[in-house]
Amino acid sequence: MELIVHYYSLLYDVILFLAILYIWLFFLRRWNRYVAELRPFIRNATIFLGFGVVGRLLDIVTDFITFPHVDVVLAFLYGISIIGVIYTMVHYVLIFERYYLPPNAGSGSVDGKKLTGSYVLFIDKEGEGRIIGLLKELNTPALIFTRSPNSYSSLGENVVPVWITQATDKGIPPTKLHVFQERAIRFMRENPGSIIVLDDMDYLLMYNDFPTLFRFLVALKDYAAINSCTFVVAVSKKSVGDKERALLLNEFKPI
Repeated sequence: MELIVHYYSLLYDVILFLAILYIWLFFLRRWNRYVAELRPFIRNATIFLGFGVVGRLLDIVTDFITFPHVDVVLAFLYGISIIGVIYTMVHYVLIFERYYLPPNAGSGSVDGKKLTGSYVLFIDKEGEGRIIGLLKELNTPALIFTRSPNSYSSLGENVVPVWITQATDKGIPPTKLHVFQERAIRFMRENPGSIIVLDDMDYLLMYNDFPTLFRFLVALKDYAAINSCTFVVAVSKKSVGDKERALLLNEFKPI
């Protein structure tokens, strides 16, 4: 097998191959390392950079052997890689803007009155609509822990829904209360005066006992007070008994 190009062309191909191989291995080692929001970015980058690795390897092979239609194959591999990396970077920037840049502040009031503190909303079948109406009136940065993230997609960039789900690549599992707390605290610190809503306490009660969940809610209430934020907990009247309802009303104002 003889070299059919100048040696410096081979050196150029090898250096580029090693560079892109290093980047590909860098992302591959982090395949499962990050939180659900960033995991698609890492995996997409790994996949699309992989097309580039194959393309560069084929470039080196063609320095020694001629293949029919190799230009078409290389154009396909590099095209997929470049377009995929561009898509991945744009997707990452959107994630960054959505989760880490403070949304535009709004009025934070209902019927002209400032809504501050922590509240409990005892809901029925129309509970979701009441929450959406409340958020529209408040018009302030909001973080929503919900089983129905698509229901809040029309409320604009001010509202950030987080899916409560067992599909950990897409949201937060209902048993990971510490993850909910970390996410809420970060949002409150970045957006003082914002609102945090837990719109489905009923679902969390299926996976956590009430004392554990209540301690979690009280902790978030305290963090909301520290950061001048509003915290709203929505729960069905049928999901809690008289004792639990009394505890909630002792810590949270009814709304």
